[in-house]
Amino acid sequence: MEAFPADDPTYNAWGSCTTSQSTGNSCVYVSLKQRIPAYGKYSFSIEQSIVEYKALGRILKSSNINWNEAAKLVDPGYEQKMPAPIVDALLKMALFATQMLTSPNYSGPAKELLVARYYVNECAFATTELAKAIEDQNKEKSLGLWNFGMDSWNSYLSIVNRAISPKVGDKFEMIS
Repeated sequence: MEAFPADDPTYNAWGSCTTSQSTGNSCVYVSLKQRIPAYGKYSFSIEQSIVEYKALGRILKSSNINWNEAAKLVDPGYEQKMPAPIVDALLKMALFATQMLTSPNYSGPAKELLVARYYVNECAFATTELAKAIEDQNKEKSLGLWNFGMDSWNSYLSIVNRAISPKVGDKFEMIS
């Protein structure tokens, strides 16, 4: 038993168990049957929004900013009929975190889930304020808000990536 590879996803889908001081539960386990469908349902939208958030950063960092293109990337659906992928992904990020981090063995929300939801709220705040700064064509404020949003996105991704094993799918790429 000493040679059992606890962190090998072939044998243990979660890896090492996490310890919760408040519940005493040494293994908050979320089954593959719960995580795989969630990944299939939400990963494409989240991945697309990551790609577009990176593109928005490139636009805002350029010497000649295309404000119309930047505005389209954070449009909540006013100009276009549908919200931009960055805006559309916010609810899906919260739902994805809930599916990936909620254990049927524990009745309350896990601390990781609450932190993930906090970062989704931070992403939503940054996106809303970024849309206003882009509308005002304020480069300095736009870049500051984009960096704030990038930090919130990466914090969220670092939490949910821990729940994604190779059997579930590929981990999300961080924004830089």
